[in-house]
Parts: sequence; structure tokens; C-alpha cells
Amino acid sequence: MVRLFDLRHAAALTISALDEHGVNAALSFVSVARLEEIPTDRGLRVVVDGIGIGLYRVDETVYAMEDACPHAGYPLSEGELDGCVISCRAHGWPFDIRTGFDPEHADGFPIPCFAVEIDGNEVRIDLATRINEPRRRSGGPNGP
Repeated sequence: MVRLFDLRHAAALTISALDEHGVNAALSFVSVARLEEIPTDRGLRVVVDGIGIGLYRVDETVYAMEDACPHAGYPLSEGELDGCVISCRAHGWPFDIRTGFDPEHADGFPIPCFAVEIDGNEVRIDLATRINEPRRRSGGPNGP
């Protein structure tokens, strides 16, 4: 089940992730939005299997990142997008939508980011393919 939210217009669209027999399809790439639905100044929140995902559009590239600020769980998609950095509207914490990390601290535990593909005008994400992992700076107390 995929649920699409545009919080500024209080619209919601439900998309089924079931196959032709009504059975849950294996979640690889799931259609979640059309390219023109994703604004360029903020995110678009979608929910896939109960997980809130923020979709962010920079030119014709779309990024998908879990839609919760680690500070208090506030939806990052409601923040302001400046280039590839979304800032949490509640507390101002910045995150790079390409990596999930704070742009000034590229180590630690990032917000999960996921693979995106665009087919024509259809945007699909794959929750099984996380594109970032926690990391530590080399040479530090926990590094090599």
C-alpha cells in the first residue's frame, strides 16, 4: 500500500502494491508519484508500507529519504529545500538529501536514503535498496 500526501493541499492518493492476484507484490521499485507532483522548493511526503518517505526534486533528479527528523520525528518534507539540503521546519537541522547526512558532519548515522528510478514521468522508489550507510571518519578514535 502506498499513500501519497501533499501536505499543503491536504490531498492524498492511495496506490496499491498488490499483484494481479491481490497478493502483496515484492517491493522492489514501487510507483509513488509523477515527476510534476514533486515541488522544487520542498519535499513531497509518500508513505510506503507504513514508512514515511520524502521525495525531493532537484532539476530532473529525484531523491528519496526517510521523512523524519532524528531530533523529534518532524516531517522533513515540510522543510525548505535549498539546492540539495532540506532544513527541518521545526528546529532548522539541515540534511543533504543525496546522503542523509548533516552537510557539515558527514559521519555518524544518516537518515536512510533509497534508490529512485524515473520511467517517463513516473517516479519509483525501492525501499529494499538503501543507498547510504553509517560511517566514521578515518583516523578518528573509531576509524581505521
